Amino acid sequence: MAAVIRLSRFGKRHHPTYRVVVTDRRKARDGQFIEQLGFYDPNLKIADVRFEFERVMYWLGVGAQPSDTVRSLLKQQGIMALFHEKRAGRSIDGKTPVPVAPKAKKAKISRKAKARLEAEKAAAAAPPAEATAEAPAE
Repeated sequence: MAAVIRLSRFGKRHHPTYRVVVTDRRKARDGQFIEQLGFYDPNLKIADVRFEFERVMYWLGVGAQPSDTVRSLLKQQGIMALFHEKRAGRSIDGKTPVPVAPKAKKAKISRKAKARLEAEKAAAAAPPAEATAEAPAE
């Protein structure tokens, strides 16, 4: 049996919530599962993500493969970093997963605004016209 850790969809229409479950790869998305490992609610301003750390580590240790979405959630929660330390042979006794701070998003600048900024930089870098003119010879 190929075990996989993936999301199972619940909630109302247009307002999904998910359970993080371990299931057989061949089962349907919302079908039977072996064990529930956590919860994910993306509808909040800051998404609510909860995992049972010990059980996730157990299932990863026995070979369950997380889906791409679950893998990114585990990275955000710091669980994958501890799992990789354990796989490398280092002790993780007493360590708890530390969530990774979300990256700050940069504001996107339009093409016109970029062109205006570049023109202002070029104008500031160019010496004034008076300084470049040579004094007339006497």
